[in-house]
Amino acid sequence: MDKLKPAKELRNNILLGIKQEERRRAKVYLFGYASIVLFSLVGVVLSIQYILEGFYQSGFYEYLSLLLSGDSAVYAYWKELSFSLIDSMPIIGIIAFLTAAGALVWSGANAFTNTRRFIWI
Repeated sequence: MDKLKPAKELRNNILLGIKQEERRRAKVYLFGYASIVLFSLVGVVLSIQYILEGFYQSGFYEYLSLLLSGDSAVYAYWKELSFSLIDSMPIIGIIAFLTAAGALVWSGANAFTNTRRFIWI
């Protein structure tokens, strides 16, 4: 059985190789997720601009100001006004914003995790 016992350097070399591979993998993931963070930040900014343009072009603010004016006609036709308000919302812009914000949160969390791994490994 003594012949099958590995050398002490072999164990250290194996552990060092594993540590180097984990560090390399964390570095690759860190740069990958960091680039996704940058792209999703750009996406969030562009989608906010698109949403604001959509709100201005669709007349959403006019419907909203009419709803908040407190006129008695608003109370009588509140269903029609709420449908008009919902219809004038830029749904595609809101979906784009939520998608970009979700990608930002997801990639930011993964970049943070891989930063910790990269530093502590």
